[in-house]
Amino acid sequence: MKTIFYIALLLICILFSSCFEDDERVVPIEIDEIEIPYSMYEYQTYYSISDKSIVSYHNYEEWDLGFESSESGFHIILNSARFMYAGNTFQTDFNSVNMSSVVEMVFDHSSGDLDSTVLNEWVDLIDVENPVFNKNVYIIDRGKNELGEDFGSKKIVFEKMESDTFYIHYANLDNTEESYFKIPKNENVNFVLFSFDNLGEIKVSEPEKSSWDICFTKYSTIIPDDDGVPNDYLVRGVFLNPYKNIEVALDTLNYYYEITSGMINEYDYSSKQDAIGYDWKVFNNDSYTIRDYNSYILKNVQGVNYKLRFTQFYNDAGIKGYPAFELLEL
Repeated sequence: MKTIFYIALLLICILFSSCFEDDERVVPIEIDEIEIPYSMYEYQTYYSISDKSIVSYHNYEEWDLGFESSESGFHIILNSARFMYAGNTFQTDFNSVNMSSVVEMVFDHSSGDLDSTVLNEWVDLIDVENPVFNKNVYIIDRGKNELGEDFGSKKIVFEKMESDTFYIHYANLDNTEESYFKIPKNENVNFVLFSFDNLGEIKVSEPEKSSWDICFTKYSTIIPDDDGVPNDYLVRGVFLNPYKNIEVALDTLNYYYEITSGMINEYDYSSKQDAIGYDWKVFNNDSYTIRDYNSYILKNVQGVNYKLRFTQFYNDAGIKGYPAFELLEL
């Protein structure tokens, strides 16, 4: 955290014989700038707004799938930081699915709507007491790293969920490295994070769901190009913690320091996972600049409201991916 002083310029001596007789002293505005020291190109960093502190961080490469861990949770998500895709083959013969299997591959929507996830149809819960496990074979494209190198592909069957444990069966598309794995729920976190590495492992975890508010991360999303055609992109931005029910509004009309608590009810709010998202910066001429007039109102952060604005996307060494922001309680 560092303090920067911005001093407004005084308008003096506009005409040859015309100056202000008594210039008023301008008081510097003190900015409490918070820096994230972990690159958004490498890490997922979990931050507590009320504590103004980093809760934890891990490398984005260290997990593939997230298994919902609430008492009634059954959703399974892709790690969108890896630009992962998945598709349902609608086949149940595990061994017959191979490289030539034609599947429509998509990624999870960045809004965080769990009912729209790619893997949502692995179970039929029309009768909650008697779930039907479809046992369809899914193909998983594990995405790419920052160098554009592929992590490879897997095929997987989500066999069942029983006694708060997910049972999965997976292999390479040529049937090598076939494995079975059990993922027990952990109700202290939103998702248990699973990796296909080393024939399957749980090597990193989210922090406790009550301990963090926002996550600085890469994620997959759809952005229209200049002709309005939607395209898949990997962006760097901010996710909300779905457990916290935080609501966010964007103010582009009022300057950050003009926003007061009396304006809280004037905004339209969103609780989507990507309500803050990536659009607080602009890429132009091979570099990023901050949108100075993007102020984010965060409503109901443990009963308290805040305003936030980004100030940097580069660290002191000029390396991109290190966001800094200002955060004030309303």
